[in-house]
Amino acid sequence: MKHLPMRPQGWAGRAFGLLMERLNRPAYDAAVRLLAPQAGERFLEIGFGTGRLVELLLAAAPDVRVAGVDPTATMVDVASARTGVLVAGSRVELRQGPDSPLPWERGRFDGVAALHSFQFWPDPVASIHEISRVLRPGGRLLFVLRDHSRNPPDWLPNPLSRSGAESEMVATLLKDVGYEVKSPPPVGSSTVILATRDREPRA
Repeated sequence: MKHLPMRPQGWAGRAFGLLMERLNRPAYDAAVRLLAPQAGERFLEIGFGTGRLVELLLAAAPDVRVAGVDPTATMVDVASARTGVLVAGSRVELRQGPDSPLPWERGRFDGVAALHSFQFWPDPVASIHEISRVLRPGGRLLFVLRDHSRNPPDWLPNPLSRSGAESEMVATLLKDVGYEVKSPPPVGSSTVILATRDREPRA
């Protein structure tokens, strides 16, 4: 059960996902406001869970398209059954898969969001380079990070999340590969990082 947050599966995973959706409502609202979708834009969510943010992004502006990856089939099923996702039809592409590699072409997305999923990325440097590949120049990258500064669990795969200085290290990493980084107000106890890719990232 300790790995349920990382891989919510089966009935227990569905229940956990719905609980997290309820708790994450302020983070979803902040994400839509900060990503500020415009008509016809394309977004990617990494770790979409129950699909609530996918649904909100689709409704935020006309003809918005949203893709997503999540590690479990359970969450793909739950998200795919949402009313807003079903109505959007071909404007949505939800896949089961990891945060890296990503199965989309270079420069496909105007924005990428990862809410409370970064801590589950085993190789954050590789994942950020993959995001940079699929994010167009000028695109927005949004992280919402839980506070892991006190006693992070040993099983968390992300070394930055276990470091005790997660948000500072994420910001430094993004700057090092060519992003302009802003720090909007936190959402509850979670740190928010909004980064803009204004050039090709450095290798």
